[in-house]
Amino acid sequence: MVAATLGVVILAWTGALFPYGDPFLQAHVTFFLALSAISTMFCLVHARSAAMTVAVIAVMGAVALMIWSGNGTIMSMSFNVVLAVAATLVLVTIQGRDMERMVRAQALARERDHEQRRLLRMVDDMPIAVMTVDPETLVVNYANETSIRTLRQIEHLLPIKAEDLVGTCIDVFHKMPEGPRAILSDPEQLPHHTRIKIGPEVLDLRVTGVWAEDGSYIGPMLAWAVVTKEVEAQQHIHWLAHHDTLTKLPNRAQFRKQLDTFLAETRDPFSLLFVDLDGFKLVNDTMGHAVGDEILTQVAARLLDICGGPQAIIGRLGGDEFAIILPFDDSQKVEEFCTALIQFLSEPYRLEDQRRVEIGASIGVAQAPLHGRRSKELLSRADIALSVAKGAGKASSRTFEPRMEHQVQERVALEAQLREAFRRRSGLYVFYQPILDIATGRITAREALVRWHLPERGWISPSDFIPIAEQSGLIRELGLFVLERACADAVEWEDRARVAVNVSPGQLGQGTIANAILSILVQTGLPPDRLEVEITETALLNEEANGIGDLRQLRAMGVRVALDDFGTGYSSLAHLRAFPFDKIKIDGSFVRDAVTRPDCAAVVGAVADLGRRLGVTTVAEGVETEEHLKLVMREGCVEVQGHYFGTPEPAGRDVNEVASLMADAA
Repeated sequence: MVAATLGVVILAWTGALFPYGDPFLQAHVTFFLALSAISTMFCLVHARSAAMTVAVIAVMGAVALMIWSGNGTIMSMSFNVVLAVAATLVLVTIQGRDMERMVRAQALARERDHEQRRLLRMVDDMPIAVMTVDPETLVVNYANETSIRTLRQIEHLLPIKAEDLVGTCIDVFHKMPEGPRAILSDPEQLPHHTRIKIGPEVLDLRVTGVWAEDGSYIGPMLAWAVVTKEVEAQQHIHWLAHHDTLTKLPNRAQFRKQLDTFLAETRDPFSLLFVDLDGFKLVNDTMGHAVGDEILTQVAARLLDICGGPQAIIGRLGGDEFAIILPFDDSQKVEEFCTALIQFLSEPYRLEDQRRVEIGASIGVAQAPLHGRRSKELLSRADIALSVAKGAGKASSRTFEPRMEHQVQERVALEAQLREAFRRRSGLYVFYQPILDIATGRITAREALVRWHLPERGWISPSDFIPIAEQSGLIRELGLFVLERACADAVEWEDRARVAVNVSPGQLGQGTIANAILSILVQTGLPPDRLEVEITETALLNEEANGIGDLRQLRAMGVRVALDDFGTGYSSLAHLRAFPFDKIKIDGSFVRDAVTRPDCAAVVGAVADLGRRLGVTTVAEGVETEEHLKLVMREGCVEVQGHYFGTPEPAGRDVNEVASLMADAA
């Protein structure tokens, strides 16, 4: 609007002056018209549309006046004016376009500058320490505020102050060899992550590249932090994952790795020892886990002490099991080492409260490469040898032999067959052996004894399958099976004799045996006073308090309780004082040897006298000859049991089936 008004004013001024004067003056007016228009257009160079508006209105109108004048000279001047204005329009257009570009560039520059300042403020305020480095000189050319604050934490370890970081070579942190230098200079090797140590501190560095808009490499940017505590935490977690926290020894997983490494790196034969503590569970259960932990710590110290010489590798596999790698396989040296180790571990342990505890140790040995070239094989076979050592009476060592593995495989197969027998309720029988009153010869009770028959193997000895049942957790099911059968059979006996049933250690002390027996008595209809449960002293060792509680519940129901195998346990007299047993059964080993050994006869007599004083019935087991009978009568026993009076026989329901099996076996 302003440009149009200006053009009209110039045209009006020209039109007002043009009629006056001669052609010379008119030409003069025309010249000043062109000059005014061109000057105005140049003044409006930043607004091209306005300049064009002035040119169109003022100049074109004036040209029309010149042509209208009819003067040839003036008309020719109009042509020159048009050319000059046209050239001016071109220049104005070019100049205006350049000015627009310049304005846009300045605006963009101001915007970029604003963004850069804003970004810089953001980087300065970032909680991450960031700095940039010149790729050629490795001089720090920028560091944010977090970098300065972080550097103050470790500046006592550096030759500079935190405020002097910018302008200092990055070597001030760590003298960088050529490799890392090349990484910082070569964008092709970025991003890069590394950690460096400065005294006790650990720095984590993550390097990324910074590129310009045209794609050129500006330099590396380093994000860094002091991660000493994090590294210590990671190292501690790693240590916990590979070590036993109690003994500080390598745990099972770490020991397995060490064994694999040893197998891979050495071609020399070596020995693997499996060590298990004898009697530790009893101490742990009776004296508490704190005492158990204290003993395990001392055991680990003793292992480290005795194994320091042969440069052995020791690990705790779990519980009271330890493993040792000995760098030799000489049988005599290994045996001597095991003997010394067992003796060392069997020495008394003094606790913090000055109490003394004694345990033992058993050892299984496997040798590489003789017994295997893989850790799994060696550990398995050392474990097998350990089982044999414990079965041989503990406090001993055994070296693996192939026949041991065969025995284990047989045991596994036998366990599977026993489970199948329970599932199908086939092959299991209950036999009964009479217990007689010496004075009257009357059968007072019959002991229920479980028997097992396999078609392909014949009769399996109880000494073979009962330990399997105990170790596999089948003993409770086996015990309930015998109780059910025995109570059901006893109901049918015309002489009203009692039935005696053995209760294993695995059944006692769990708080369930009393309810189970009550249910069976109700189901079968057998009066409680016709049932005797026989327990061994071993059954009371691990859970004495709970075991005595179970026995008191049985006595309250009217069930009689007998102490079996008396004299072979650990604290017989203490048990007699803790619970009023109805019967004491003298172990058959004393009775059988009493004829030839006065000490055994003395034990029989002492127990019989003890029973008489306590008002408890004493039963002599293992009476097999008339001499045995005369001796136990002379020593004062009340009842007897043994092959002299009758061997175990099946119940009436099983007589024909068992007879058929016996005939097939014969």
